[in-house]
Amino acid sequence: MNMKSTSQHMNWGALLPAYVILGGASLVMLAGAQEIHQNNGHPFMVALALLASVAMVGLLALLTWMNWRAARFRASRWGLYDQTGQKGGFFKGFLLGLLGVFVVHVVMFFAAFTPAAPEAVKAIASIALLPFAVLYTVVPLVTGYLTRFVRATRI
Repeated sequence: MNMKSTSQHMNWGALLPAYVILGGASLVMLAGAQEIHQNNGHPFMVALALLASVAMVGLLALLTWMNWRAARFRASRWGLYDQTGQKGGFFKGFLLGLLGVFVVHVVMFFAAFTPAAPEAVKAIASIALLPFAVLYTVVPLVTGYLTRFVRATRI
């Protein structure tokens, strides 16, 4: 029987546009951080540009991991037995993501309104409280789908 390896099942064609777009954007953010630093910009802006660059590389790593995991699952189906993925898991991941966002939001709320906190921490936390509410939809959906994906590709 001809066994295929995980690397033979990788879908590199689906990853290539992500590598080009997100990898290029990550390099632009990295160059932007250097440009801000050279022009004596605020250190907070340098940190934000570096954080954006790292976040894009992290997203690329997540997409590569998902592709590898799916390829490993497909390769196992070519083996001696037929593998079927588990169903469900979305609701559990959704609730965990929702709980995580809620905990971080409560911490930010207390950081914004605690009298003993430094002024910079209070300012950043109070400004971030309202836009942070968007994460109540984004993070639970992403964690729900990731949990479902992990269950569906479990060997």
